[in-house]
Amino acid sequence: DADDDAERNLSRAKSLVGICPSMCPDEELLRREREGDVQLLEITDPGGIHPEGWTLRDTAVKRFRRSAADFKLDIPELVRPPSVLERTCGYLEEWVMERDRQGPDVRWSGQPTDVPPPLDVYQFIWDRTRMIRKDFILQNYVGGGGRCDARAVRCHERIARWHAMCEHNLAHIEEFVTHQSQQNVAELGQTMKTLNSFYDDPLGRSTAGDDGDDDGGRHGCASDVVMGKAPVDFDGTALSNSSGSDDVSGRIIGRRSGGGTAADPGRGTAEPEMRGLYILLTLNNEGGMEVLKYSGRLCVQKPAIFYSKPVQLALSVFQAKKDHNYARFFSLLRSPSTPYLYACVMFKYVESTRKEALSIMSKTYGAKHKTTGEPHFDSYPLANLVHLLCYEDEDEARAACEHYGLTVKGDQVMWRHSKFSEQRDPVKGHIIPLKPRKMTRTIETKAAGATRLSVCRGGVSGEGSTLAGSGDDAAAVAAAAKARAERKKALEDAERKRKEENQKKLLAEARARELAMRAEMEKRRKEEELAARKALAETQRRERLEAERREREEQRRREEEARRAEAARLARQREEEARRQAEVKAARERAEKERLKREEEIRQAEVRRLAEEERIRKAREEEERRIEQVWQEKIAAARKILAWRLWKKRM
Repeated sequence: DADDDAERNLSRAKSLVGICPSMCPDEELLRREREGDVQLLEITDPGGIHPEGWTLRDTAVKRFRRSAADFKLDIPELVRPPSVLERTCGYLEEWVMERDRQGPDVRWSGQPTDVPPPLDVYQFIWDRTRMIRKDFILQNYVGGGGRCDARAVRCHERIARWHAMCEHNLAHIEEFVTHQSQQNVAELGQTMKTLNSFYDDPLGRSTAGDDGDDDGGRHGCASDVVMGKAPVDFDGTALSNSSGSDDVSGRIIGRRSGGGTAADPGRGTAEPEMRGLYILLTLNNEGGMEVLKYSGRLCVQKPAIFYSKPVQLALSVFQAKKDHNYARFFSLLRSPSTPYLYACVMFKYVESTRKEALSIMSKTYGAKHKTTGEPHFDSYPLANLVHLLCYEDEDEARAACEHYGLTVKGDQVMWRHSKFSEQRDPVKGHIIPLKPRKMTRTIETKAAGATRLSVCRGGVSGEGSTLAGSGDDAAAVAAAAKARAERKKALEDAERKRKEENQKKLLAEARARELAMRAEMEKRRKEEELAARKALAETQRRERLEAERREREEQRRREEEARRAEAARLARQREEEARRQAEVKAARERAEKERLKREEEIRQAEVRRLAEEERIRKAREEEERRIEQVWQEKIAAARKILAWRLWKKRM
């Protein structure tokens, strides 16, 4: 029949094509309504939060679900096409992302708080964006031998920005740091791997558009601002939510510029930004080898991307981590040229880098000079440590020092009186980590009041995050790379000369200080020798007195030992005599017992003999009586026989 033919045609199709026109398929929406599985963030409030006439069909978003034996995902009516998926991303950004920062929500009136919890919003978007990526996979959007176009890339980039932002934006929530952060990084990693497969498409389709789905460069965005109340950050700071704000014109997504033009050759994609983000995410993978191999491929295959500002910034961070240069790492984190999202991902390494920094400083500062013996930088201002390692305030820096066993006196870290150590759980024995506080002063200020919508659409992605103009060719890229290399070499030469001059100046100052220190040391040496002689004489006198005292004590000890030895000898003699007398007495008692035993045995033998004689006598008498009785019976029988015979004769 027709259904069987359609199924056979679908099985022979190269790639599935979704035809679901809404954010949530009707079949799923009906099932979830029937099962009471509609979440609070999907419930409509016509005339309040939502416009008049809105229904669940306008607010419900397809939930994540895996294929099972009784449920198939690869059905065209249940799969949303790229245009709908992009529109779904726009809806989540405009209507859902900021719900936890827009004040009371009538849908939470019966809950413990009337404001949606940030984790509820996070988990809702985490689930829905997973299904967005799943729908792309179901339609074979995998790059390489599958499908690939700018719509898929844009959606994945928006999702990646969301996860990167949440890594720091929600760092003040303990439950997120403990349970959700690892899951968030894993989802970001999966999204970045998919983006890499798109960017590495051999046909270069990552910036290709589809004329049938062209929406005038809006990229699924219905609005430039967050819908509803103006969002307010967690610290009470009002966020920028105006269509006339500066970040709107700088956004990558939804600029109304049209796709594929000279002004926007990447069609809203940001490959340089995402490539750099992936490098930051994998700094520690395989001991840094993954970054080296990845950047090497970029340099050969895509030099324009490799030499872009985001990728070079990410490689600078990698170099700082590889060289254990904590000062450089935090300098890059503080730098205004480091974009907000890059700082959010770098936050993942703040704990380990701070620990490494304090360990190195504890071994370096406070060390003694090899000639003078004076400690170097025995004390270090806590305010300098706050700036160097980007702590929020001195309280956080002081708490970190105490956690790692470093002594803090007032506003100074005392290195020479400290020993770096890591705290361990007294029961389980594992190392107790020190999670950093949310870095509002260093990282959140980079967002400049931008909403999550703006962040996800590239409003704070920074310079160089998108592809260069379409007129760039390989020769121009190579020339630019060569020019950069020459400028870099010139700067390195100038820096080397400056360092050499500074080194010479430092050596001259060091020589002058060395001569002054030698004179001071000679004076101090003479004073120390005089003091040493006096101390030696005093020490000898004390030693002589101490020797006499020890000799007297030794004599008393020997006499006491002799007395104790004599007393012990007498005690041993007494014990020996007592033992000998006890042995004689015991021998006598044993002999007496033997004698009594023998007498008792003789007496018992006599008793047994008499008893045996008595038994024999009684047996003999009994035998005689028995024989006598037998004879009597025989005589009686004979008499009876005789009497019978006499009677018979008479008869």
